[in-house]
Amino acid sequence: MTIVHIGPPHLPILYNLGGATERRMREIAARQAQQGSRVIVYSAEDQTSSTDYFGAEIRAVACRRKGLLRAAEFLAKSLQDVKKFAPDVIHFHTLSEGAMFAKLFARGIQARTVLSFDYFIFRRGKQNPFFPWYKRALNTFSSLLPVSDYCLRESASYWSIPEDRMRVLYNGVSLQQFYPDPAAAAERRAALGLRPDEFVLLYVGRVCRQKGTDLLVNAYARMRAEGRKVRLVVAGPIGQFGHEGSDEITTMLRANDGLYLGPVEEAILPSVYNMADVFVLPTRVNEMFGMAAIEAQACGRPVVCSNHGGLPEVVRTSSGLLFESGDLDDLTRQLRTMMDNNALRHQFSEAAVTNARRFAWETITQELGEVYSATPRQ
Repeated sequence: MTIVHIGPPHLPILYNLGGATERRMREIAARQAQQGSRVIVYSAEDQTSSTDYFGAEIRAVACRRKGLLRAAEFLAKSLQDVKKFAPDVIHFHTLSEGAMFAKLFARGIQARTVLSFDYFIFRRGKQNPFFPWYKRALNTFSSLLPVSDYCLRESASYWSIPEDRMRVLYNGVSLQQFYPDPAAAAERRAALGLRPDEFVLLYVGRVCRQKGTDLLVNAYARMRAEGRKVRLVVAGPIGQFGHEGSDEITTMLRANDGLYLGPVEEAILPSVYNMADVFVLPTRVNEMFGMAAIEAQACGRPVVCSNHGGLPEVVRTSSGLLFESGDLDDLTRQLRTMMDNNALRHQFSEAAVTNARRFAWETITQELGEVYSATPRQ
């Protein structure tokens, strides 16, 4: 089988400082190639090139445009190139225009067109004057794959899509990369100057109000004011991937003796998860899945997260505590519980590793193969 993956043009596919969609594309493509498929992944970059990635081919497409025009340029160039491979499946990621563009620029190819998506409001949704066109574009795909039951339900309601036209395909985790590693934890703690008696809270992701990072910093400040030996470590870009610097959230974090690491390279990310006592994901709105919560659990970290979106699907009550989204008092209370109850925390830690196995990329890739087989050609 020949499989093509085409995703958003914002970051290169091999970007190693974050990006759930790019990681999903890499992980699935590598495993599909290992299973014997020919796999081509398109990446929007400055220059044209071709790179082998664990058996999959990364084809970089030179793109000069910005914004929405860049997406159109990337899709057009990729799909014109696709024709030479006559793929069985063109798997789009987030690009809701994909199937429509395939009809224009890959005409004559009888390929299944599949769309994975992490958020259901494409291109500003109903605020976009072209909303009816996007609604038709979604119905053009052979199969639609939201990343959680929550995302499926919201998509069905928002776009009036019959639920039986969709199938949940969760994001996953590499169990070869993320696993409990006490030695790496000790080494990372020492490198960051964290004392052995400090209770470490960790957040990994975009630093912004939508993700609730400010809420977490406020809860941390409360715990510090109580005289607790606690440190908050935050890793991730300011606002969006590719952005660095500081803002009012990181300024407040530092004022309370917290650590801001900025975007963290994938090579050291497992050690960052492992050094934490508790991982926290306090998203306020629009959390469709929560990949960082799965990676943290794979490393044996108990989780405190908001009871919102896809997070209750990812964090079981056996592996973490949920708090009411946006509720500072509730978040602070759950963090205190985690800090004060060693037995509960140990119990969550063991269950977290077991829970994470449900989302192994090998399992996700196998489920995707079943989707491909059951999806008719267009």
